[in-house]
Amino acid sequence: MDPLLLTDPRLAFIALLAGVVAMLTTLNVAARPAAVRTGQVALALAVSSIFFMFTRFANLFYLPILATYVDTAVRTGRVDVLYGQIQWVVIGAAAGAFLSWILLPTFVAVYETGIQAVQDHGSMVRVLLGVWTLRGARTLVGCLRSPVVLVSWSRGGRRLPLDFLAWNIAASAVWTVGALCALHVSALLPRFEATAVLLSGLVNAFAAIAFTLFVDPKAAVITDQAVKKVRPEQDVLCMSFYLGLGNFIGGLLGLAVLPLGVAMIQGGTVYLGQGGAGLADSLWALVALNALVTLLASTTVASRVSAAITRNVATALAVYNFFFLVTRLAQQVYAPILGSVRDNVVRGQASPDSLLGVFRWVITGASLGILAGWLLMPTFVEIYNRAVAALDRRHGSTLSLLLAMLSPRNWLAFLRCLRLPSNFGVTLQDLRVLPKGFLIGNVLVVAIHTIGVLAAIYAGALLSSSLARTATLLSSVINGVATILVSVVVDPTMARITDQAALGQRPLRHVHAMSVFLVAGMLVGTLLSQVFFVPAANIIALGARLLDLVFQSL
Repeated sequence: MDPLLLTDPRLAFIALLAGVVAMLTTLNVAARPAAVRTGQVALALAVSSIFFMFTRFANLFYLPILATYVDTAVRTGRVDVLYGQIQWVVIGAAAGAFLSWILLPTFVAVYETGIQAVQDHGSMVRVLLGVWTLRGARTLVGCLRSPVVLVSWSRGGRRLPLDFLAWNIAASAVWTVGALCALHVSALLPRFEATAVLLSGLVNAFAAIAFTLFVDPKAAVITDQAVKKVRPEQDVLCMSFYLGLGNFIGGLLGLAVLPLGVAMIQGGTVYLGQGGAGLADSLWALVALNALVTLLASTTVASRVSAAITRNVATALAVYNFFFLVTRLAQQVYAPILGSVRDNVVRGQASPDSLLGVFRWVITGASLGILAGWLLMPTFVEIYNRAVAALDRRHGSTLSLLLAMLSPRNWLAFLRCLRLPSNFGVTLQDLRVLPKGFLIGNVLVVAIHTIGVLAAIYAGALLSSSLARTATLLSSVINGVATILVSVVVDPTMARITDQAALGQRPLRHVHAMSVFLVAGMLVGTLLSQVFFVPAANIIALGARLLDLVFQSL
C-alpha cells in the first residue's frame, strides 16, 4: 500500500466514511446488553437499526464516490492503483470497527436511554427530533462512559463457545470487503460492469450465512436467557466485549480476504455476463424467484406473533434471520442476472425500454409473493413456534436445527405445521388499536424497497457507460429512504407492541392485528411500486449526473 495515496483528500474522505459505516454497523453488539438491562429486547434491536440507517446514508456517499476512481482506472488502465486505494478503504473500515469497540459502554448507555425515551414518547420520530435540542445534547453527553469499563466486561462471564467467536471474526472480514471486491472486478471487466457490481452479494452472502447460522442465534439465546435471569448479565457483557473485538480483528483480516473475493466475483461475472443474451428468456423464473424472496420477507410479521406467544423475543427474531438469509441469497442470484440482462442490452445497443417490461413483471412477482405470505401466515407462525422451541433446546445452534429440518424423517413435521389461511379473527375494528402513521409508513417502505435495485439497474441503462456503475451503486438513494422509514416509523412501533405483548402488557390480539394489517400494507406497497418505478429510475439517473459534476470539479 502506497501511503502517498492518502494525500488525495477524496480518498482520505472515503476512508473516513468507511470507518463511520463500520463503526455504526458493528454497534448492533451494544443492543444485547441494553436489551438485558431494560427487558425490551425487540425495541433494543429496533433502536440499533437507527445506526444502520446512518450507515446506509454513508454508503450512499462513499461507494458512488469510489466508483469515480473505478472509471479513472478503466480509462488509464491503472487498475493496480485502484487496488491500493481500495486497501486504504479497508483499513478505514477496520479503524471504525476498533472505535465501535472502544465506545461500546457509551453506546450501551445510549441504547438504554433511547429505549426509555421511545417508551415515554411512544414514537421514534419524537425521540430523534428531541436529540437536536439542548436537553437532548446534554442527555447524550451524560451517556459517555470510560472504555476502562471494558476490562471488567472481559472477565467473569461463563466460557463462550470459541467457534461462535471465530465465525464472527471470519464473517466480519468477508462483510468488510464485499462491495469493494465487486468494484475492483468492474474495473477489470468493464464490459460486465453492472453484473460485477451486483455480484458483491456473492461475497457478502458468505458473511450472512456465518452470521445467521453461527453467530446471531447463539447471541440471541444468551440474551433471552439473561433477560429471563437464567444467565447472569455478565455473560452478555462478556459476549459483547469479544464480539466487538472480533469485528475489529475481522476488519483487519479483510485485507487478506480481498484477493479471494475479487477472484470469486470475477469468475461469477464472466459466467453470468457471457450468458446475458439468453437470460431474458428466463423471465418467469425471475418472477417466481422474486415471489419467493418477498414471501420469505413477509414472514417477519409471523416472527412477531411467535415472539409474543413464546416470549423468546430475541430467539424468534434469530429464526427470522434464517428466512432473511434465504431471502438474501435469492436476491444475490436474481439481481446479478438482471444486471447481466442490462449489460447485454447496452452491448447490443437495444432500447432501454426493452428492460421496462421485464422489470415490471419482476415487480409483479413481489406482489404474488406477499399474497402467498398472507395466505400462509398461520402456517409460518406455527413453524416459528416450533423452531424457537427447537433452537432453545439446541442452545442456539441454527446449523443443527437446519440439518434436522433437511432430514427426510422430519419433513412430516412441516406438514403438521400447515394451517388454513386465517386473519386470526382480526376485523377492521382492530385498526383502532394501531397507530395509523405506522401502517402508512409500512406501505411506503415496501413500495420503495421493492424497486430499489431494479430502478438502479434501469437508470444505468438510461445513462452513458461512464455513469452506469455510479447509477447502479446509487440504489441506496432509493433503499436509503426505505431504511429511514422502517427504522424510524415501522420497526420501533412493531417492536414496542411485540415487547409489550410478550411482557403481558398488551393482549395477543393486538399483535395479530398488527401482523394482518402489516401484510395487507405490504401487498398494497408492491402494487404502488409499479407507479414509483420510472420516477425512481429518473431520480437515480439525476443523482449519478450530479455526483459526476461535483467530483469532476474537485
